[in-house]
Amino acid sequence: DRPVRPRRCRRRRFRNRRDGAAAVEAAICFPLIVLLMLGTLEISAGLYVRESLSVCCFEGCRIGTRRGATAEDVMARTIEVLASRNIVGASIEVIPEDFSSLRELDNISVRITAPSAGNSIFVFDNFANRDIQSQVTMIREFDD
Repeated sequence: DRPVRPRRCRRRRFRNRRDGAAAVEAAICFPLIVLLMLGTLEISAGLYVRESLSVCCFEGCRIGTRRGATAEDVMARTIEVLASRNIVGASIEVIPEDFSSLRELDNISVRITAPSAGNSIFVFDNFANRDIQSQVTMIREFDD
């Protein structure tokens, strides 16, 4: 009774509607994927800064545990490592401030605090300006 349409026409019409849906899905998903990627990179940059501060604290403390070391030696080494890691705006605290009264097996600590602003590499630099802090404590070597 009714003529049967060829299958080619039905497939072609369905494919054209699906192409439009794929374009809409891409337009919705692409900004989300880009935002997720930038967020991941920003978090990675923050982790890099935190680990860099840990390395700087360790290097400063390592110098401070040596025989005859001074707080100035610790500060100089810490500043040197901070510069090599491109960390800006950091504040360094050496505990104790005066090494003249230190004896063997006394603790030496280095604490570094740096802002996330200026140490981040992407667009979220000032979005959440927080301080990143690291501290390392070591024991002074024996004096002879």
